[in-house]
Amino acid sequence: MNKIDRNKVAKPDCLEKKAEDWTNNYIEKRKTNSNYWNWHQYKKEKVEHILTPILSDMSNFYCSYCGIRPLRKNEIRPTIDHFKPKSKFPELAFEWTNLFIACDSCQAIKGNKFPNIEPLKPDSCHYHFDYWFEIDWSIKKNHIIPNKDRSDTEKEIAQKTIKWLGLNNVGRPEGRFEMLEEYNKCEDADISKWSYPYFLERG
Repeated sequence: MNKIDRNKVAKPDCLEKKAEDWTNNYIEKRKTNSNYWNWHQYKKEKVEHILTPILSDMSNFYCSYCGIRPLRKNEIRPTIDHFKPKSKFPELAFEWTNLFIACDSCQAIKGNKFPNIEPLKPDSCHYHFDYWFEIDWSIKKNHIIPNKDRSDTEKEIAQKTIKWLGLNNVGRPEGRFEMLEEYNKCEDADISKWSYPYFLERG
């Protein structure tokens, strides 16, 4: 999971001006239709179309969770994800700090689930990969695991985050390792152009 600087981009004007109204509308509509959702429009443009490039720029076109790149139309499909699911936290449906760009695989894995312990948030000032995680290289497992030097509570938070995001789901450790092998063979060492930089830096 990459560190994300939310201060890199300004809060979108549409959310500054309309988030409260749209949130109240969402909460009211859900009273009669639990599946209701609408991104609305702002100045004749769909809000999801306004937010997607802004959130993508904020994450440098990485998935905010697994770190695959690039998230672009016709490549790896970008989706706008609610860190805290809007079905469980409707008051955060249009909250800027609750919105992240993610690949559709991560969004599908997360679904409407949310851990009973607050998971790690990639834009948190307290988040740094090496503080919370390490990589298990034994027998080429390549799994992301909690940092053994952390407290029991911190290790539980890290483990809940790993499970919630499916970071070690079948195929994902293998995909990271394949990317590492390609990176090590390539003359272009600009790690910002590659998927999983947090993994490649430690490979």
